[in-house]
Amino acid sequence: MIVAYPPGGGTDSSDGCWRRSWANSLGQSVVVENRGGASGNIGTELAARAAPDGYTILMGNVAPNAINVSLSRTCRSIPSRISPR
Repeated sequence: MIVAYPPGGGTDSSDGCWRRSWANSLGQSVVVENRGGASGNIGTELAARAAPDGYTILMGNVAPNAINVSLSRTCRSIPSRISPR
């Protein structure tokens, strides 16, 4: 799980609930990698470039997924590229 914000924030604290639930359901550990910076764009771009193998999930919020795309012409994390294929 890639969290697009640094540890200790609201997005990071909510991912803890999801992580425990998924670990119990999957029967294996869920690794969290916090990649904060650029209003969530760094972590979101990392998730967008991940192999589409079903092992990577992005935990973010509306900023990198909607707002940043409309504010920046150079934003490389387009939501249509991140959505499940």
